[in-house]
This record gives sequence, structure tokens and C-alpha cells, in this order.
Amino acid sequence: MINKKNIVLLGSTGSIGNSVLKLIRQNKNLFNLIGVSAHNNAELLSRIVDEFDVPNVVLSNVNNKTNYNGKYKLNTGHQALIDLAAIECDIVITGIIGVTGLHSAFSAISAGNDLAIANKETLVAAGNIFIDKAFEMKVNILPVDSEHSAIFQCLNMKNINNLEHITLTASGGPFLNTPTKDMKNIKPKDAIKHPVWSMGRKISIDSATMINKALEIIEASVLFNLKSEQINVVIHPQSIVHGLVHYKDGSIIANLGFPDMITPISVALGWPNRLDLNLKKFSLIDVTNLSFFKPDLIKFPGLKLGWDALDNPSCSPVVLNAANEIAVESFLDNKIKFTDIVNVIFEILNIYSPTSPSNISDVVEIDKLARSKTLNYIKGFN
Repeated sequence: MINKKNIVLLGSTGSIGNSVLKLIRQNKNLFNLIGVSAHNNAELLSRIVDEFDVPNVVLSNVNNKTNYNGKYKLNTGHQALIDLAAIECDIVITGIIGVTGLHSAFSAISAGNDLAIANKETLVAAGNIFIDKAFEMKVNILPVDSEHSAIFQCLNMKNINNLEHITLTASGGPFLNTPTKDMKNIKPKDAIKHPVWSMGRKISIDSATMINKALEIIEASVLFNLKSEQINVVIHPQSIVHGLVHYKDGSIIANLGFPDMITPISVALGWPNRLDLNLKKFSLIDVTNLSFFKPDLIKFPGLKLGWDALDNPSCSPVVLNAANEIAVESFLDNKIKFTDIVNVIFEILNIYSPTSPSNISDVVEIDKLARSKTLNYIKGFN
């Protein structure tokens, strides 16, 4: 008899949470959902609790608790979310967007739980702190982002000395073919329409600016202990090849598949085993064209920040992430232009260069101050 893995899902009502739930529905003989959280959507959280019979339930936004009607007791607030991540389980998967998922993710590994992470901002802001804690607690941090999952699957750690570099692929987002001169006129409703992936609003904007790839460069450095010159990025509009590992002997190992988040989620939750998924299978014969080309750093200047954060001590990953989150919110609220997002980030990085954080409290303080500086800077736009 197969022992089910006990799963805690943080951010159950978002796009990552939705994909995790689809996977668990199809594999109830393998996974047992014992904890779920949401921030705002108490109604959907209630339905998830009842469908999957989840005994541990958290709504981090206390103000929405009256909308909860699930059959198990609801716990509310930020501390309840941290406590949920620490309950004994086989793996915690976090799909919480932004740096708000920092404390709960750290709580998971501090309690000795493996962590499947779809929240790149957490590793960007506090990567080395997480890696050190995972090593101390002898737990695994498993990537869920399709690109990092691809590298994870292709990278042979026993041959790490033979590694030359990795390549992360990028779709190019919705404005790949938009003339550079027209980028300043882009509206939020157009920027959230990703041509390949179905994602939340914030991640969709990050993809449109290619800041998401800058963050992924930093995340790849953290996860796989790579230097900036060992991380390459290419534009690949078809999103079939998700990542490549290049070895010094001339070999290239690539991960291919249709763009579907359920596959990388299944790799993380099933690790070290693979699951038999009822998904459309990929065939090379059905592919008429796979194209790859260099990213345009004039049109997408934010991409360069990924390498800068690894090479330039004054380019703080915490500040980069915080300034981006505020700038994206301001763009979605029509307070700044699309091209202002990256301009704002560059400006805040220029005026605020904190020392590297040594613990989670340091990260929180740097993040808080960076957000304050970003908000004050954006006020000057009006």
C-alpha cells in the first residue's frame, strides 16, 4: 500500500493553488491535503475545505472571516498562517504572491518540512537565509516555477563540476513584437494578457516587463549555487523548452513539454518519484517551429537587473523586489506608465543600497523601507 504524502497548501485560491488542487483531485491515492490557506477569498476557501476534507484552515485577512462557512474551524491572521506552515507534514507548497509569503515559507523549513516554492520573491529577498536554514534542518527546497523545475530535472548534481552554464527560457510576454517607442502607451488591461500562461495580475505584469526573468536569474543563483556568468536567458515564444543545462563536454540537457503548471508541481510534490499524469503528451512531430533569440535589453531593460543583483553590491535583491511590487501596483492603479515600472526600480536602487540581510528581520526592515521610498518617489509623478 502506498503511503500518502500529507500536503499543506499556502495560497490555495490563487492560480498555483488551483493547479495544485487539480493535481490532488487526480491523485487522491497519493496525496492528502491536511492544511490550506487563503488571504481574501473565504468563499472559495470554504469550498476547498469541504471538498478535500481539510482540517487545518487559515484565512490571513481577518476582515473576510464572516464569509467563511467551511466545515472545519477557521483560524485567522498572519501568525495563524505561520503556524499552519509549521504543522508536521511531508511537504508545504507555497503559491503566495510577493514577499508576503516570506514568514510562512521560512516557518515551513524551520519546522523541518520540505518546501515546494512557487513564490520566487521569497528566494529573491532571502535566498541565502533560506538555503542555510534548509541545510541546517536537512530539508529540501523544491522549485515549482517551470524554468527552475526544468533546471532541477536536468541538473546532475554529481556532475556539478562539469557544469558550464544554464539557460532559462522566456516567452517574451505580450509585447515581444511591440515597437519600443510604443511601450510607454501600454495599458494594464493589455499587459495582463499573457500569450501563453494563465497567471495572476502581478506575475503577468512582471512577465510583460521581463522583471520576472530578472527575479528568476536571482532565484536560479540561489537554488543551484550559480554565478551570474553561469546563467543565460533566451527568448523562446513557443514555451516548449523550459530550461537547458550546458555541460563542459559539449552536452546540453533540455526539458521540453507543453506549458502547463501541473507538471512542475507534480515533480516537486512527487519527488523523487514521477507521476503518471493524464495530460496531453508532447510530440516532436507535432512541433513545426522552435525559435530562440537574444532578449532585447533596450526594450526590456529590467532583465539586466537580474545579473546586476548578483554582481553589484549596491543592487539589493530585496530593494529590487520591493520596488517592483510597489511599481506594479501603481501601474495597475493607473498611477504610472508601463515604462515607468522599470524606471522607478532603477531610481530606488540608486538611492537605497542597504547592507545584505543576515536574518529574516533584516529582510523585513529593508523591504519595508524600500516600499516606503518607492511610494514616496511615485507620489512625485502626479
